[in-house]
Amino acid sequence: MTEPLPVIVGDGGQVAQFDLEEMQGWQVREAVRELLAPGTGVTVEDAVLVIEEMVANAREHGRSPRRCRLQLLAGRLRVEVDDSGSGDPRVRTPDLAGGRGMIVIDRLATDWGVLHYEGFKTVWAELPLDRPRFSPLATAFEPKQSDTRNDS
Repeated sequence: MTEPLPVIVGDGGQVAQFDLEEMQGWQVREAVRELLAPGTGVTVEDAVLVIEEMVANAREHGRSPRRCRLQLLAGRLRVEVDDSGSGDPRVRTPDLAGGRGMIVIDRLATDWGVLHYEGFKTVWAELPLDRPRFSPLATAFEPKQSDTRNDS
């Protein structure tokens, strides 16, 4: 089994790095859970889901070399995935070919984006580690205040 690169502890918090050419998806998931331990529940599983989607996108749409970094900061987790593919991720209308992954990332992350460098790009997302114990999707279908009737 390929081990993740060592966790670095510095002024910017803890950073774990992974070579995605060497690591399997389950190994990355387990490393995320270990890094976020002793946390459990929705917050950790949201982070695992976002990281899985970002890694899957890099493997499907990007080119080698592919790497992943996880950085624990004050109250949040920053995920960065590098690949040398030319395309940028975008939220789009899902169809039979896909399109759901970026919707998931967009909903669960507080922010995400793409940084371009010479020969590669970094897709990043930040997730709160102090999210309430319910999924943010749970409130997606609540009516807006202006849409509710006032029958007084």
